[in-house]
Formats: sequence, structure tokens, C-alpha cells
Amino acid sequence: SDCLFTDDLEDYAKDRSIYPGKVPHVAVLPQNTEEVANILKVCAKFKIPVTTRGAGSGVEGGAIPLEAGLVLSTKKLRKIRVDETNMYADVGAGVFKNELNAELKRKGLIFGPDPASNPSVGGMVSTSGSGLSTMRYGTTRENVVSLVVVTPQGQVIRTRQKVRKASTGYELTQLYIGAEGTLGVVTEITVRVFPLQKCTGGVVSVFPSLRQAAEAVVAILKSDRSSLVRCELLNSMMIEGTNAAFDTALSPKPTLFLEFQANNMDVIREQWKRICALLRRFGAAKEPQYSEEAKGIEKLWGARRGCYFTAIKYRKLTKKSTTMDKVYLTDVCVPISNLAECVAETESDFLKMNLPCLICAHIADGNFHCLVPFKAHEKAKVKDAEHRMIARAVRLGGAVSGEHGVGIGKREHICLEHGEEHINLQRRIKKALDPDLIMNPHKIFVIKQPDDGEKSTTIACERNPAVSRAKL
Repeated sequence: SDCLFTDDLEDYAKDRSIYPGKVPHVAVLPQNTEEVANILKVCAKFKIPVTTRGAGSGVEGGAIPLEAGLVLSTKKLRKIRVDETNMYADVGAGVFKNELNAELKRKGLIFGPDPASNPSVGGMVSTSGSGLSTMRYGTTRENVVSLVVVTPQGQVIRTRQKVRKASTGYELTQLYIGAEGTLGVVTEITVRVFPLQKCTGGVVSVFPSLRQAAEAVVAILKSDRSSLVRCELLNSMMIEGTNAAFDTALSPKPTLFLEFQANNMDVIREQWKRICALLRRFGAAKEPQYSEEAKGIEKLWGARRGCYFTAIKYRKLTKKSTTMDKVYLTDVCVPISNLAECVAETESDFLKMNLPCLICAHIADGNFHCLVPFKAHEKAKVKDAEHRMIARAVRLGGAVSGEHGVGIGKREHICLEHGEEHINLQRRIKKALDPDLIMNPHKIFVIKQPDDGEKSTTIACERNPAVSRAKL
């Protein structure tokens, strides 16, 4: 009863997405794995839908209930235990990324993945979020050693031992990462940690066009760039909004933000010289600005992390509207070889539709985000442009989401990427582990109960005419 709430439940039906959820009948905030297990045993017995929720910062509706039921918040799963010898940390699913890194910093360590929104670590596991430092540390998926999971039936398992290598059966850790709470509840995560680097250098480089900036990044990735941790791209609209929102004075053109980290400043300076030459070769508009001043570098990254809030205020800040907008935030990921084409064509398409398209990109990963401020009457037009963006990305060998997950928003698109047989295999896994379909129902894909009583889950994929394979 100490973790049970039946009042003020409206917030549990919302996240940062544009999708409406249902207000749950009850919300629970368990404090440990045992309490989670007891809750799920009750839900399994009475077939109560369960939606697991972390920070509520998702943008595809993955953590909002579509059936009222019960919301299980991980907010009070607060464990942090650092093993400096084995270089890992055991972390409760409700711990925020910045909280974990504040604790690790006292020990000279860091958890590498760095989503801008400061999600819970459990939420990062849910979608394999990655963020700004993937080129050095990889995504969440590469940084998880082991998980503690409560199954839909209330059983507690550890997915693997906390060792560097294990060749002992199916890799359940990877199965639960990216499952968005549809297969069970992750309560504890064992993550890899790394030594903090002592020296930092930052770069701002302006380009005449988005395509030239993307081509420069492709060249950087082929070079010696071992000290390069972050490589982010903002388009001209995003820079315009950033200047207004954060009082920066950047040239309103496509701009790369780079950050180098090492234990020796000479290493950074040497690599920066080579990369600077590459940037100029690909048309950097003027001499790239290099700085070793920590406060100035952090101010720029603060502006980059604030892109979502910049987009909300963009048309008001730039005198294009008198009110703030809702923001449609979507992402795709494509092979680096097709990155310049995809990002340039996407920006052009949105602009032809007379829609503002603010792009911030983890550009070295081939992953870019479009933030589109819109009014209610523009929503259909925004969705049409997104459909073409997704079709373009898949045609170029890409994924319909790089790190936001599927949730509700990308559900109609994943068959385009994977094909029906692949999705039907995922459905069979879901049905095997969660036969009563109580865990985060209707997310990632829809499983329709057969009318004839059969247990088959092989059904046709959802189709959206705007992104059908025929259109590709």
C-alpha cells in the first residue's frame, strides 16, 4: 500500500510524444525487485495490463498506457553500486543518467552513452538509447553487461553473469534491451564504466550546406579520430533557434559541434589539426573555431541538449508566430555512405511542404532527428512528410528509428524495414513470454487474438500506403 496511488493519475497518460494515452486505474512505485515481482504476480493472476514507466521523456509513446490498467513507475528503484575493480556499476532502473554520472565522477569514472534528455537508465535500456557520445562508447546495448528482469508471471531472472565473455545459451540480455517493457520489467542494470579523460577540446565548424557538412563527417570517420567523442550537426533553422533561446551568436548555417577528450592535450591538438584540414577540404565556410576553455564548450553542449525546448519556442522566438507550438520529434538512422543524401533530401522535403524542420543529428552514427514545430491544423502534413522521410531512409538501407524506439509512433513502419516474416517471429516471441499480452500492450506491433481460437500469431503487418514497399 505504501507504493500504491489512485489519485492524480493524468500525468501517467502522457510523455513527450504527441500521442494520447489512457489514464491508468492505478500507479505503483515499487522500491525493489521483490515488490515488482509481487505486483506482476497479481497482474498475471487477474490479467491486468501493465505499462512500465521511467522518466516519461520518450517521444514515440512507448511508456503511456493504451489500456488503462496499471502503470509501474521505476522512480524508486534507486540502487547504485560501483565495482571499480571490474569496472561496472549495478544501477536501479529508476536512476537518471546524470545522477549515475555524478556518482561515478567522484570515482573518476563515467557511463558512456549520453542521451540529451537525461532519461532513466531503465528507459535507456528500453529503447537502447545512445545520444551524443556513441562514436566513442557505443549505444546502451554495447554498454550493458547484465540485467535483472521480472517476467510477466512475476519470476525474477538475471540474464547473464557479470563477466566480459559468456558462451552459455541464448543471449537474453540483448533480447530485453529495446523490448520497451513488452516482455517483462527490467529492475536493475549492470553497466560498463570507463575512466574519465582529463583534457578536452571543442570545435565549431560552419558549412554552406547540410550535404557538405555530412560529407565532411563521412571523411572524418575514415581518419584517425581516437580522441573524438562527440560529433553533432545542427541545421541552419536549429542554429537560428539556438541563438534566440540560448543567447549564442553562431552563424545561422549548418554547423558541426565536435568534442575531443584524452588524457594528453597533445593528442587532441594533433588530431584536431588533421581533422581541421578535412573540414576545410569539404567546404567549411570559414576557419573552424577551436577552444580548450571548458566553460565555453559546456555552454555549447547545453544549447545542443536543449534542442527540443528550442523547437517548442522556435516560431515564437523567431517572430514567425505569437504562440509556442507542439513539436513532432522523429528520427531515422542510415548507413554513413548514404547519410548526406538522406539528410539533405529530408530537409528539402519538409521545406517544400512549408514546414519548419529543425535538425539535430548524431551525425557520425548516421542518426538524425527532425524536430517539427506545428499547429493542430498542420499535423496531417507533418505526418505525410515523416512517412516520406522513413521511406527514404529504408530505401537507403536504414532503420525507421535510431534510438527513440517504436512505441506507438513507429509501429506502422517497422514492417517496411523488416518484412512480415521478421515481425511475425517477433510476435511469436512476445506471445511465448507474455501469453496473456499484459505487458505494455499494443506497443511495437499489434497482436490480434485469432477469432477461431487458434494460437497462431502470424498476421499481416500493418500497412501505411504512404510508406509501402511499392512506393520505394
